[in-house]
Amino acid sequence: VLAQTFQDFEVIVVDDGSTDDGAEVVRGFDDSRIRLTQQENQGVSAARNRGIAAARAELVAFLDADDEWLPGFLETILRLRTLYPGAGLYGTAYEVHFPGSIVQRVYVKDEGDRLLSSYFGALVNFGSNIFNSSSFAAPKNVLIGVGGYFLGEKWNEDGTLWGKIALQYPVAYSPVV
Repeated sequence: VLAQTFQDFEVIVVDDGSTDDGAEVVRGFDDSRIRLTQQENQGVSAARNRGIAAARAELVAFLDADDEWLPGFLETILRLRTLYPGAGLYGTAYEVHFPGSIVQRVYVKDEGDRLLSSYFGALVNFGSNIFNSSSFAAPKNVLIGVGGYFLGEKWNEDGTLWGKIALQYPVAYSPVV
């Protein structure tokens, strides 16, 4: 996160009952943009909702502990927001790195940055999610307006959220990883 080309951001680390000393690592950063909030383990949806509630920014993006943003991620998201200010969801392509250095690139480059004509149609055409939990952002008011993450969800909680947003707002997409 700290290597982003766009540096005006806040980082809210939600420790959802971690046992790996992550909170101590976060406390070791001397950066006023980084804030730690802790809670007993309640699962990913509750942790994401806690982060949304704590955010001061108008736009919220998530980064899971086992994921990484390339340096231009926030710049790409902000470019999408400038191009498509009415969108409720901004997502980018992503790569999945498997053990043994197998890399799966997940993107659709044929049309460049764009509003999807149909988010649900794009899912069908693409055959899977076109972005993942660490390659999207949404306005805080949109996340709150759709009720945030559903707490009873045990699988694909992001997909459920994206669907709720896509029913009400346009979805912007960039094929840039």
